Amino acid sequence: MLTIDNLFGANKTSPCVRQVYGVSGSGKSFMLNKALKTARKMPAFGKLHRFVIFDIKHDGYEDVLINDKKTKEYPVSDLDGVIKSLEKNRVTLIYPEMETASILLEDTIKHIFSVAQRVEDFSATFVLEESSTFIGSHPFSIPPQIKRFATQGRSLGLSLLLVNQRSVNNKWVDTQSQGITVFRLAIPDAELLKKRWGLNHEEIDLKLSEKKFSFAHYDLEKLSLTYYSPINDDKTPIRKQK
Repeated sequence: MLTIDNLFGANKTSPCVRQVYGVSGSGKSFMLNKALKTARKMPAFGKLHRFVIFDIKHDGYEDVLINDKKTKEYPVSDLDGVIKSLEKNRVTLIYPEMETASILLEDTIKHIFSVAQRVEDFSATFVLEESSTFIGSHPFSIPPQIKRFATQGRSLGLSLLLVNQRSVNNKWVDTQSQGITVFRLAIPDAELLKKRWGLNHEEIDLKLSEKKFSFAHYDLEKLSLTYYSPINDDKTPIRKQK
């Protein structure tokens, strides 16, 4: 069953990659936003856990940040800002410039690994929005640091969420993934569900169309499909459909 813990948390016995995709307006960013607001308050993640959101579209996560008299968190756009934010903030929201996004992504992951190797009890969740901007369909198109994250991250308490409007059509990424969370899909992506995992895309889409913003989760280890109700509030962000 999908929970806040296994959506964002690391498991040293399971792959560290999770995929989340659905067409624009299907509710995926809203769900992640609500879930992150809950996760940042949960003691289960530990005092030194960090949530890092790398969002090239610059939209959808600012209300996860705290902005009150005691704590003021702002989006950052360079490595110096990332380093300073990670030192003091629970959540780091990165708004990269398009021209330098790939370099900043690589440098940010390098820094996270460096901290994880040096600081005891450090862990992190890395949310990569619009992940197809950086990952193509061929295994050689994956940036080296994302490969490093996928293969070595779980041993350091790191997890990686690949979020996209379309499915990340990359077989290597699939082998490194723990599961996929699916909202309403474009027709080509729906057809891929059957080709890649034998799932009935028509049945899934029909079920998701019954409740706006509902979603499904396919566990790639247990090969089980579960449906979830739309998110209503921060206190109960993930509820299995009856």
